[in-house]
Parts: sequence; structure tokens; C-alpha cells
Amino acid sequence: MIDAILNLVFPAGCVLCGSRVTQWRSGALCPKCEGSFRRQEPPFCLRCGLPEENVDPLCGACLLGETCFDFARSALVFDEPVRSAIHHFKYNDRVSLARPLGRCLSDCLREAPFTAGVVVPVPLHRKRERQRGYNQAALLARRLGLEVREDLVRRRRPTATQTGLTRRQRVENVRGAFECPRRVPGACLVVDDVMTTGATINEVARVLRKTGACRVEVLTLTRVGTRPLR
Repeated sequence: MIDAILNLVFPAGCVLCGSRVTQWRSGALCPKCEGSFRRQEPPFCLRCGLPEENVDPLCGACLLGETCFDFARSALVFDEPVRSAIHHFKYNDRVSLARPLGRCLSDCLREAPFTAGVVVPVPLHRKRERQRGYNQAALLARRLGLEVREDLVRRRRPTATQTGLTRRQRVENVRGAFECPRRVPGACLVVDDVMTTGATINEVARVLRKTGACRVEVLTLTRVGTRPLR
């Protein structure tokens, strides 16, 4: 309600195009920019959601049994303006983007065959979260209308950014970085903003499995694939 009043008195500018945003429901995006987001559609790997042309029906990693989670989907295609919106959300303190981006996640959650009722946001290390002021995955998770458990997984040690690392380097970078301080009940839905190689998500899923989760599902805003950006 406070956001609505402030937006009426002091209309905000759209993060992406700068036009005035007068409808509080839109958060930091104008309806035109939000409407330009492209939903992730097949073809993609039916297990991990990797967007590729030649998956029939699984990608190579899933055929080799390298994934620790059961099922993953991403809401949006990783192109502009999605990429810029996520960058503003993570690094420019535009936490109001959690509202429109959360709507995209909610749509995907309703449309795909998810079953878990407990949401686990991928945690930041406490030092990085203090620096940033928030965990973007947790902000998204709270928009889904399900029970959010930020206490089930924690990051034991800080890790270097995954940007620029090879697949193997990413796996090594996060190996042993997470732990579950308590038993995990039933099925869990792991939420994050971007999934690239899946190394971080896979490590979180591994410790959840080790600590009692019977099923681990994954929901992310977007998934970086091998198809060229358009």
C-alpha cells in the first residue's frame, strides 16, 4: 500500500526505458518493457531445462547422470531486456524489480509440473549479503506464495564469482560451499535468478539430498543456453 501511494505521488521511471511508471503493480518496469520479456519455450532438456535445439529428450549432462536435482525450469529467455533487468535487480539495488520478476516466476510455477511446497532460495555468503544488502534469490522466493525456508541451506564459505569460469572450474569453485544445518523435510523447490552451467544449483541440490530431501526441483528466472541470443 505504501508503495502504491508513493508511486502515485512520485511516479517512478521504468528501469529499462525511463518512461513514467504510474501503475504500482508494475513495480520498476513499465507494462511495455515487462510485456517484452519472452517466456522460455521448448526445445529444452526435459530434466534440467537447458535450452538447446538438439535435446531428445535430455541433454548430455542429464544423460550422463550429472544432475543431482529431479526437475528444473526457467521462466524467461536470457536475452535483452531480461538480462538488463536482472543486472539492475542484483547489482543496482533495484529491489522493486522483485515484483515483476516474481510474477514471471509465479507464472512458470503454475504452468510447469512442480510439486514441492517448501522453497529454498540459493543463499549468499553472509559477507556478500551484507555488502549487497539483500539476497535476490530470497526476494524472488517470497513472491511465490509458498513456505520459504532460508534456514535449510547456508553457504559455508565465500566463493569467487562464477563469471568467466569454465564448467569444470565452476564445479570446483562451489564444491563443499554449502551445508544443511538440519534435516530437510520432503520435497524442496530451489530458487535462484540465473542458471548457467548449473554447478551452484547442483551443489545445493546435493546437500539437500544428503540431508533428507526426497525430491529437489529448481525454478530460476532464466537459463543460459547454447542458442544464440536474439
